[in-house]
Amino acid sequence: MNIIKKTAANKTVCIVFWAAALVYGIVLPFCWGNDPWDVHGTLSLLCENHIPFFWIWVVLTGGCFLFNNEHMYMKFGGKSRLPEIFLLLSIVGMVLTAATLNHSIADWNPKRTVHWIGAIICIACTALSFLAYFLLNLKFRGFKVLAGITAALVVELAVWFFAFGRSGYMEMVPTAAFEIMLFVVNFTSVIKAPEKEPQEQTAE
Repeated sequence: MNIIKKTAANKTVCIVFWAAALVYGIVLPFCWGNDPWDVHGTLSLLCENHIPFFWIWVVLTGGCFLFNNEHMYMKFGGKSRLPEIFLLLSIVGMVLTAATLNHSIADWNPKRTVHWIGAIICIACTALSFLAYFLLNLKFRGFKVLAGITAALVVELAVWFFAFGRSGYMEMVPTAAFEIMLFVVNFTSVIKAPEKEPQEQTAE
């Protein structure tokens, strides 16, 4: 964890991962003639024959959330480890999803089952990592709004799935929204971080 925290403290690294993940996550769903509106337009189905490109998505998106969320934790503080646990579980979900690509969708075989479990863990724990942190730190002006936006994204995702079925947009839009929230929190002055108390000078 010390390596993660040290890396997350580097603002340049966080911004590079953020920009790369955002652009890649928006561009990839349209590659190879894919239609993100289609029920088969999800990233996992798109990358069945382009598996390395999905792993790139995992590295960029996972790195974006890992380093930028840790940057947020360090910037605003917080005593609970719950958001970090959800964050790590979400990355485990991404890895499980990527590791079980190229499976038959004709039936619920073990590989497809694990794939869906990984996808659900990724989606649920990503949202929970944000929601838990915002709710545990409502003392910061603006976090209540961000908690509301996060909850709305979860509801939107559920409604979209049951009303229209799965699609590339169903995963692309919430992911981009979470990434944009991270940028606003970490690298703008919209939400003020607590001022650090000056360290006491020791007498020589």
